[in-house]
This record gives sequence, structure tokens and C-alpha cells, in this order.
Amino acid sequence: MIENFGRNIARLRKQYDMSQEDLANKIGVKKQSISNIERGVRYPTFETLEKFAKVFNATPVELFGSPKEVALNDVPVILDRIDAYDERIRTIFQIGTLMDHYSASDLDKIAYQVDHVMNFFTPHPLYDDDAMPILDDDNKVRMFPGKITRLPLDKLDDIVKKIDYVLKNEDKL
Repeated sequence: MIENFGRNIARLRKQYDMSQEDLANKIGVKKQSISNIERGVRYPTFETLEKFAKVFNATPVELFGSPKEVALNDVPVILDRIDAYDERIRTIFQIGTLMDHYSASDLDKIAYQVDHVMNFFTPHPLYDDDAMPILDDDNKVRMFPGKITRLPLDKLDDIVKKIDYVLKNEDKL
């Protein structure tokens, strides 16, 4: 078990994008100590071992396990990630299927229409005469509300009710 420790420390250090010196500073030892531990020339004290575990938030398997044990330990995390990305992967495949059925010009038209719809609902930055964004007192860009906020929704609701009435009663008219 202890023979895996140095290799696992090196793996964890690289996983956390740390140099040996960075790790030495966090643990409170010299860089040479980290090098010796990673090469299996020396082993940590119990106090230093605890610091390694805290820095990497590592389990005993992550610190002392063989490569196979470490890989098996990661399986639940990997399975959770697979579940989280499953829906995204399905969406990507659906997009691929759609792309097989439409030409490039059709896809351009669809993209334009989607962009138009999104612009209808999303706010837009306000610009001055020099095409520079207008900032508010907090230095944030002032936004013009989406077009949907300018629709006379009460009038549209009334029109929808009238159309619905006509459709329901067209045989009586």
C-alpha cells in the first residue's frame, strides 16, 4: 500500500495543477521532500500525511490505492457524470439527425429565425450616437427591454378570446 503513495501524490498534484514547490508550500515542507515522497525514497510523517489528505481532499484509496483501486474508486463519480451528460449527448445526436435532413441554407434560415425569436425575448444594450454602450451609475451597461415587454398584451389577450369565440361558434355564424 505505501509503495503507491508517492505515485498517487504525484498524480493528485498534477490533477490539481500544482508544482512540487506549490505543494511543498501548502504542506509546509521543502520541495525536495515532495520529490523524495513522489519517487518513493521517503515516506511522510503522520502529520504530513494528514496535510496531504486535506490539501487534496483525498480518501485513503486515493492516497494509498493501486492504480486499479483508484480507477475503481472513481467509477461512481464517472457514472454520475455519465448520467448528467446523458441528456446533452441525446440532444447532440438529435441535432446531428436534423442536420442530415436539412441543407446548409435551411439551417442558416432556421438559425436566423431562432436568433430573431431570441432577440424578441431578451434585452439589448443601449448605445449612444458613437455606438458606445451607455452605462448606468454602477458602470453597468444599460439594457433596453426585450420587444415582448412592449407588446400590448391586454389587447392581444382580447384578440385571442375573440378568435377562440369565432372558432368555437363558426357553425352558428
